[in-house]
Amino acid sequence: MSRRSNPFSLSGEPPSVWLGLSAAVAAVACATLLVYPLKTVTPAVSLGVVYIPGVLLLSTIWGLRLGLLTALLSAAAFNWFHLPPVGALDISADHDLVALAVFAIVAVASGALAELARARAAESERRREEADRALAELEELGRERDRMQAEAIEAGALRRSDELKTALLRSVSHDLRTPLTAIIAAGAALDSPSVTAEEQHELSAAVVSEGERLSRLVENLIDVSRLESGSAEPRREPVDLVRVFEAARESVGLDGETVKLGVDPELPPLVADPVQLERAFANLFENGARHGAGRPVLVRARESGSRLVVRVVDQGPGIPEGERERIFEPFYRREGAGQGFGLGLAIAKGFVEANGGEIAAESVPGQGSTFVVTFRLPQEQAA
Repeated sequence: MSRRSNPFSLSGEPPSVWLGLSAAVAAVACATLLVYPLKTVTPAVSLGVVYIPGVLLLSTIWGLRLGLLTALLSAAAFNWFHLPPVGALDISADHDLVALAVFAIVAVASGALAELARARAAESERRREEADRALAELEELGRERDRMQAEAIEAGALRRSDELKTALLRSVSHDLRTPLTAIIAAGAALDSPSVTAEEQHELSAAVVSEGERLSRLVENLIDVSRLESGSAEPRREPVDLVRVFEAARESVGLDGETVKLGVDPELPPLVADPVQLERAFANLFENGARHGAGRPVLVRARESGSRLVVRVVDQGPGIPEGERERIFEPFYRREGAGQGFGLGLAIAKGFVEANGGEIAAESVPGQGSTFVVTFRLPQEQAA
């Protein structure tokens, strides 16, 4: 949308013709009257310059035609009122022709310059409007791009959600069926009159073991659901990591020979959610014990500068480099991983990050894996 310019400037349309005619007459009249007092100090012949400002003004504002008209009126008025013979239009001397020529040249020059200035101003305005339109189109394209990006992100999130649901149904259907089948079979066998007391004890233990496995699956599913929905808000308080490690070890049925703790006795307390940390390290310990082939899992914790670093080291087959990021995805299971729900490492990562920490996997294939968990200590503790 173009802005309306000042009509008396060179950047807009000139004022109306009638106003120009009135201005021409007024300018010639004022110049003619001004010559009378000046004639007392200067010869009238040299006072034609008094009309030039009016000619220049009219030519500049109203253009060439009104400028020439003003030049002619100025020459006529100067000749009629001030050049001898006064009261007659008699261009008989050279200075009369020179005055008329000067007025005409001034009118032509100033009018041409004014028209050029207006043309350039119009061109500049046109280009500005084109630039404004181009900018508006770019802004519209930017909004459209942002909308498409938002739709792509939403579609990607929906796709990942669908993939997660599919993986969830596929994995849960299998993981639920296995312990349920074992529990049902053991329960049916317990009613058999031919089952000995020793066999009943074994069947009862199988029911309890499979029930605990089923309970862990349900807990893991609940944890994943909370993490995915963003509702796993930590309740922060000072935490003794030794107690967290011991509780995590007991919660998955591992003893001190299977998970060996090596914690710096001067380790400062960490401000975090103890329950979430227990769930995270319980999954790390269980993962290490599962892949360690009977060899112990080593847990080391120490302060390093402004950070608290925990290393969970197993002595399993290691993790190929291409899988070190994928192992933290829900329901991802490596080949030959044995039993497991594919949720433990995803839960550990989710709870560690929810408490402001970071987790990464280091591994040398054939020599085991190390899960490094790092927390930033409060600034006053680090100092």
